[in-house]
Amino acid sequence: MARDSDPLLRTRPQAPVQVFRETDLPSRDGWPLLNFHRANTMVQHLVDRVSVESLTKLKPEDASTHPTNYGELKSPLQLEDGSLRPANGSVSAYSWENLGMLTHIAAVGTVYGTVSGVIYSVLNNYLHMSTTLVATATALVTFPRALRIFTGMLTDTCPIFGYRRRPYMIIGWSLSFISCLLMAALPLGDPYYGDPSLSDIALVDMTPDQLATLNTDAPSRGVKLIILMMIANFGSVMAYSGFNGALMDASQREPEDTRGTLIGDVIVIHYVFMVVSSFMTGIGLNGEDYGGTFSWTMGFNAVMWVCAAASFLTIPFSWYCIQEVKNERAQMPILPFLYDVFQQEVIYRYSAFRFCFSVFSQITVTASSVIQSDWAKVEPLNSGIASMLTAFLTISGTYLIKNRGLQWNWRYIIIVCEVCVVCIDAIPTLLTIWDVYRSQWFWLGVPLVGEVPFAAADYVAQLLILEIGNQKGFEATLLGLGVTTESVGTPFATVITKSVDGYFDIERTFIEQDNHHVRSQVTYTYLIAYAFNLLSIAAVFWLPRQKDEVHEMQQRNRKSKFFGILTMSYLIFSLAWTLMTNILSLFDSTSCLRIAGGTGC
Repeated sequence: MARDSDPLLRTRPQAPVQVFRETDLPSRDGWPLLNFHRANTMVQHLVDRVSVESLTKLKPEDASTHPTNYGELKSPLQLEDGSLRPANGSVSAYSWENLGMLTHIAAVGTVYGTVSGVIYSVLNNYLHMSTTLVATATALVTFPRALRIFTGMLTDTCPIFGYRRRPYMIIGWSLSFISCLLMAALPLGDPYYGDPSLSDIALVDMTPDQLATLNTDAPSRGVKLIILMMIANFGSVMAYSGFNGALMDASQREPEDTRGTLIGDVIVIHYVFMVVSSFMTGIGLNGEDYGGTFSWTMGFNAVMWVCAAASFLTIPFSWYCIQEVKNERAQMPILPFLYDVFQQEVIYRYSAFRFCFSVFSQITVTASSVIQSDWAKVEPLNSGIASMLTAFLTISGTYLIKNRGLQWNWRYIIIVCEVCVVCIDAIPTLLTIWDVYRSQWFWLGVPLVGEVPFAAADYVAQLLILEIGNQKGFEATLLGLGVTTESVGTPFATVITKSVDGYFDIERTFIEQDNHHVRSQVTYTYLIAYAFNLLSIAAVFWLPRQKDEVHEMQQRNRKSKFFGILTMSYLIFSLAWTLMTNILSLFDSTSCLRIAGGTGC
């Protein structure tokens, strides 16, 4: 680089320097009389003067193009192979030192997949809870994921015995183990229908003798299960935060061309064990009391024993098979870091994308579970098979992106997935609603594709976070920020769904009547949901197209206090509002409120 091309290297004009030859120095018998130490001091003094005078003050217009803090000066953004961190251990998910990652994600797939899977068979069918409470259970069970930024902050800033990852993974899986153990040990009680054959008869058409066989106290027992399920999921979230820090550290040591492979492998393993959990809940909970056709059943308690075992077995691997450097701390306090990071262009655009896409793409209909059981006659076995097919489809898509699509345009991936899902979803839904063709296998095409755009968006969002390479020490917080932004949108979407559907006659008692008025009401709610789903496509324009665009944003280093404060505000508001409204829907005295999804008190 020419010296005059950069103001940091440009020198002021200097007086001509006289050059002395060795023969010009005074000497005696051929030896210079100049003391060597004094000569060295004079030369060093001259170098210091030239160095100081060579530095010019930056002009105001040049200040924005030069590094201004240690985080920008400390090292180049990428190494020679494009990796964001120097090599230090294996980056393969299948090596012994990373085996703890695989056991962790396998346990997450088992516990989270099972807890989510029993909502339909246990809460909707066995205990016969209302549609609003079933939707609330889904939201509350997933709600702990919205706390990932806080658990990530905890792991980044509060080491235990010098470690920031392993102890929190152990604490999280211990909490999950205790919750699953309680659900396994506590009796579930009798089902709502003493005679399973009565489930096909509307309440208004039952005789007094048939009504006397109903266990009307069964729905109230579901609240206890919802709370325990939420605690079990919170334990896995706590463990996930410690896992995230180790995952991001290893992923940023991957070369640029293959960066994202480790995360792709982790996602594949996650969905493989989601298949296992779906198989377990589909086969094991397909008895008549759970809405199935088998004369035998594994039972809810036995399923929870499996989850407790998975949680317990993960604990030793979380300590011995996780890469972590002891006493490695973050560079700065967490609150100044968050205040600064929310002002960065790449972060507030990323947060806006994940929040808006999550909210609009996941708005659905509260009566979907009742339609599934009453109109489509879906058995838990077939529901589990559909969930397995969904997981296989997601695995295939993730594998394709991991091996062929790491350089694809991120926006196109999400747009194509979302449009295809809405179009495919509308066909079996509308034909089932209007009784043109009702079949459980036809209906099950809906969940078969519903998770694909969500999984694609999640994978792409994690790839984006990996490119933010100058935040060492806050790995769990950064990945937690993405998950929180997306997760707080999920129950927020549920709240919107319940608020909108509260104006239509689609409760369980109406669905059981199955007349023209009810079908029209259900159709309106689905059309509204589809409109919101398509609107989510607009959010992808906040998303960078690829890795290079992320790096360009970082190099521009644009910051906005307005958008930073706005981002923090809507995340905090959404978190508080969703928690409040979902808790209100758990109690009879407040569940009637429209904000809680009721029809008004």
